[in-house]
Amino acid sequence: MTYNPQILVQDLHTSRLVQPLNGRVLVVDDELPNRLYLRKLLEGRGCELFDADDGPSALSIAVRKVPDLILVDVMMPGMDGFELCGKLRSEPRTSEIPIIMVTAKSKIEDIETGFELGAMDYIRKPFNPRELVLRVGNALALKKSNDELTVWNNRVSRDLELAGAIQRSLFSDVPHFSHRFEVRIAYNPCMDVGGDAFDIISLPDGRHVVYVADVSGHGVAPAMISSLLKATASEMIHRYVDKGPAAICNALNVVFRRRIDNPSYFATLFMAVHDAETLEWRCMNCGHPNPVLIRDGKPVSMEAFKEKGGAPIGFPFGPERPYTATDEVTLKDEGNSYFLIFTDGLMEARHRSTGQECGEHMHEVYRRVVGKPEYPNKAVKLLQELDAEDFDIAADDCTAISIHMLDPLKVVFEKTIPRNIYLVSDAAKDAESAVISQGISLDTAAMLRLLVMELGANLVDHSGLGEDESFWMQIRVDGHVCQVVLRDEGEEWDLDEALNRECNETYMGERGRGLAITNTISNRIERYRVQSQNLTYCTVVDEERA
Repeated sequence: MTYNPQILVQDLHTSRLVQPLNGRVLVVDDELPNRLYLRKLLEGRGCELFDADDGPSALSIAVRKVPDLILVDVMMPGMDGFELCGKLRSEPRTSEIPIIMVTAKSKIEDIETGFELGAMDYIRKPFNPRELVLRVGNALALKKSNDELTVWNNRVSRDLELAGAIQRSLFSDVPHFSHRFEVRIAYNPCMDVGGDAFDIISLPDGRHVVYVADVSGHGVAPAMISSLLKATASEMIHRYVDKGPAAICNALNVVFRRRIDNPSYFATLFMAVHDAETLEWRCMNCGHPNPVLIRDGKPVSMEAFKEKGGAPIGFPFGPERPYTATDEVTLKDEGNSYFLIFTDGLMEARHRSTGQECGEHMHEVYRRVVGKPEYPNKAVKLLQELDAEDFDIAADDCTAISIHMLDPLKVVFEKTIPRNIYLVSDAAKDAESAVISQGISLDTAAMLRLLVMELGANLVDHSGLGEDESFWMQIRVDGHVCQVVLRDEGEEWDLDEALNRECNETYMGERGRGLAITNTISNRIERYRVQSQNLTYCTVVDEERA
């Protein structure tokens, strides 16, 4: 359909058509008079105009120029407006550009087709110039708003990603090894930032404090509160540990309520203090899920926790110091046990098919996991198993801390070894004899002796330890699995290089630390830097005994 230029002049001088426009508009119409009419109408109000007389040309211009709005005539020979609309939506560079269909068709089915193909609006021919200007203005304003929102979302996304990286550096999932127990961590926030907090703190007198907390809500505020909670907890643990976990939690509660002036934010928390002399865990539960304890392969009742404990940290009601020593629960460290503390995201994870919550089924999964000595990180394996069973653990923050209280009978070798190659050789020989006494095959025992020798030689030659310094080594045998733990205070290595098994043998040999032979002997090798210490953990599986 064409338009009379005289009508155009008359319309353009109508006082009602004064809305200013700002944007780049592509007009697609096979009729030249129509294109000229729209060009003068829209350029007169501030638009930058492009035009095309057919679909293929319009698609090419749209990809190159990326306009802010496209006006498409439906009735065109060859590629009609509907087909063009579909192609514009399938092209990444043009998929978000708003499209207004200009149509002489009046059937509702034709209008529906345009919307289904991605058009945001339509104008019937013959159109009123004022209506067209208003619709174009609305479309351009919406495009500008969406562009600004996209920029804002990208900026927020980048900020959250950076904040998440910083927060993950605060909440380290590096394992902890002591003479009595081993701690493994799985930390899985559902967003870039998370509301879970946890830590393992070693005290100078040999005690250890382990805790996990879950701040209410999701997003930036809980993430910041969890970081504040971690910093405060570290200070309060060192200050009040002699008075027990209830006193520590009272101090945390005071700080939380005074600094977080919002009753909708609080934190459930479970804290346990391990005493190496009494071999006891003193536990305090502040509104948190009860732990799981597996001893000698069987679950232990946690009934004591149902009668003890208190409200969450920062709960807005009640006294500022609501906890007493009578709220604590003491557990004996009898060895050969696994102790799991976790956030409620694990038990509240829903099955993707049935929608059923995981609940205490998680306890059974954990019992199965700890029965497999070939899985070093029981916490990570727990989350993997739940995910494999189709529970959506990504729907909420999930943190699991698995504490393996060692069986003294399975610790077959433990020694502080001076930096002396002859003493390292003696230790390697003793280690071989120790694992053989536990039923490990002669071939695997010989390989383990070589592993100990190479690890020790690396420390002697490459660690930078002084002549009078030493390192600690512990070897455990659990069924057909040998576990070697080594701790030293030598120089820090480049973990990325040390863990790269693709490095050539010459480089690895000269570098030490990542020596190719240790990687070859071990079924799994882990290396960590914790403060001033290097930790090495090797797993060797006796295939003959498996």
